[in-house]
Amino acid sequence: MSDYRPVGGTPGAQRNVLRSRPLTYHSQAAPQSIRLSKIKRPGGIFWFDLEAVLQDRDGTWLRGPAGSPWGAPHDSGTLPIPVVVLLTTGRPWVAWWVGDTTDRRLEIDVCLPPERTEAGWRYIDLELDPVLHERDSRVEIEDWDEYEQACRDGWMSADDAKLAKFTAESRAEALRRRDEPWQERGWQLLFH
Repeated sequence: MSDYRPVGGTPGAQRNVLRSRPLTYHSQAAPQSIRLSKIKRPGGIFWFDLEAVLQDRDGTWLRGPAGSPWGAPHDSGTLPIPVVVLLTTGRPWVAWWVGDTTDRRLEIDVCLPPERTEAGWRYIDLELDPVLHERDSRVEIEDWDEYEQACRDGWMSADDAKLAKFTAESRAEALRRRDEPWQERGWQLLFH
């Protein structure tokens, strides 16, 4: 049995969700803001202010509607398209569903396992990104050049490099199989 715990929405909107423990709801008028910090070595901290959506057996789900603020070391702005993010402690990847009308995709940020912070979450990016392009079901691993530079310049340890390569290859294979329920759930949350 599932253990969904929505943190946004109304009880009526969650009517079809099986649950084995009490749910926590927050007002739709004032969604809970969560700061997601992505640390790129040596590039600095990239942050996104997202909304808490759901906590279930797959992890914590966050949503960033178009217009959500983001920042980087030398820039800031708002998201031009909606995103949904899935992350949890102990797992070396973060999934991003990107609602780009010209290239809807599921991107996996390979990283050191995310950590909770006082403001939300943070993770250290390990450069490699398996990506599933919905339009043609193509799966690729992006940013090999950034990965190689990080290894060469000492921004990533040998152990982190092995973790990055193994995780990128295993997540790319999972994206090709498309048999893990969380993969479809992200699209449902993105367009809900």
